[in-house]
Amino acid sequence: MDSATWIQSDSLVILGNGSGSDSAFFILGAIPVTKEPNVERAMSQILEKYPNGRSLINVVIQREDRPYFPLGLVTVINVTADVVGVASDKNESSSIPAIDSNKSTKGKKE
Repeated sequence: MDSATWIQSDSLVILGNGSGSDSAFFILGAIPVTKEPNVERAMSQILEKYPNGRSLINVVIQREDRPYFPLGLVTVINVTADVVGVASDKNESSSIPAIDSNKSTKGKKE
């Protein structure tokens, strides 16, 4: 999954780190009982925790299969990321580092 959002602003800061997850259950490891785990749903859980959050950076996506013998398999998608956005005066401190928009970063795939 490759995606990029160009956000041009001098007032963006890292608001914090968050995590989200989504899961699905498969009978006998093959027959789905629930919908497939969704990465976007896990990412939206992270952004829900930060009302001023605009985007995610340093995203790490992990898939974990948990067998429940003999019934089935639970597949879990875990996502952790840093949330960037505009800091509010009430909730965020002024010691949060600002993001330099002149630096380019390369994403890591796992």
